[in-house]
Amino acid sequence: MKDPLSHHLPGIFSVIFLSACGGGGGGSSLETPPSLNNPPEFVGVMEYSVDENTTGVTTVEATDPDGDAVTYSISGSDASAFSVGSTSGALAFVDAPDYEAPADSDADNVYEITVSASDGTASASLGLVITVADLAGDKMVLMGNSFFRPYAEHFGVMAADAGFSDHSDTGVFAGGDKGVPKYLWSDPSEANQQSKQLIQAALDEGGIDVFGMTGSNIAESTTPTEGYSEWIAYALQENPDVDILISVPAIDFPADWQQRAEEFGVADIHELYAFFVDEMMNKTLIDALREEFPSTHIFSIPTGKSAKVLAQMYQDNELLDDVFPRGPYDESLFTDEKGHQGKIIVETGTLLWLSGLYGVDLSSNDFDTGFDTDLHNVAAEIMQQHDPNYSR
Repeated sequence: MKDPLSHHLPGIFSVIFLSACGGGGGGSSLETPPSLNNPPEFVGVMEYSVDENTTGVTTVEATDPDGDAVTYSISGSDASAFSVGSTSGALAFVDAPDYEAPADSDADNVYEITVSASDGTASASLGLVITVADLAGDKMVLMGNSFFRPYAEHFGVMAADAGFSDHSDTGVFAGGDKGVPKYLWSDPSEANQQSKQLIQAALDEGGIDVFGMTGSNIAESTTPTEGYSEWIAYALQENPDVDILISVPAIDFPADWQQRAEEFGVADIHELYAFFVDEMMNKTLIDALREEFPSTHIFSIPTGKSAKVLAQMYQDNELLDDVFPRGPYDESLFTDEKGHQGKIIVETGTLLWLSGLYGVDLSSNDFDTGFDTDLHNVAAEIMQQHDPNYSR
């Protein structure tokens, strides 16, 4: 009897052969198992402290071992107070937090959220704790001349607007050379002696956090620290932890800037002012004062650079406001030929103080300067270029 399968054998052999070959070259009939997908891995810390009235927190970062693109999201009891860039990881408050009115679930200014990173298949999570710090403000004594006074008088307004509710300052001012430390200390005139007594009385109260003075042309003195040393020594008697600010003024008579630069052997006012700040104020004056008072923090703010930068922007038609080179305070760069500051320069210089004294991030500060030109950005760029070794 013929085998009933015999007439089917060619077809069966054909199926087995094709299965073994896989339709192509030789190989195993076993399929390669799919590779395992690894979840993203977070990089960075879990606890942050941010000042009230600012929005930025950090940029969270997760890497994917498989090289997959990562997207971010947030959850948790305080998640509604934050936003996170789905691809950038930029974490920020939706509304700037107010220390006096905490919006976290426990109302204790400690916000807790969970950040998740996903590669589309697997995900990882990280708990973050963000503590909001109180901007209490400093107690200051500020003394100087007319290239210092406008910033000192306007600073309290900006500080309060930025949330430094406990900021306070006492200002004592005198015109011209009468307002530099040397003469405020030693000038025998009745007016300066009265100013000296007012400054000393303010320092004698104690609790002063910052003692601010105007920079001066120390090249005219055989003892660069004259006046500065005496005032710092006096301040330290009742204020051992005081910080010392040297505000570097603008070079006067802007119409003569180019001529004065050439007489000094440099190309332009930019090089001349840089030398004034870096070599005369920082490396000569401040370094000498730091050696004399090694336990005291002494720093500078290049306040006068606001005049130089804005004057250059005017010349290059980069200002978005109609201002005159010289004229009324509200409408001009300078109010007179000596170079006393107009409002646009004062606003910019005071923003330098806000950044230099309180560390305010000017990119998130919303103080209304009254000008269309982005003075916050101008001031921020100036401070970014300032030597951090001479910053607060």
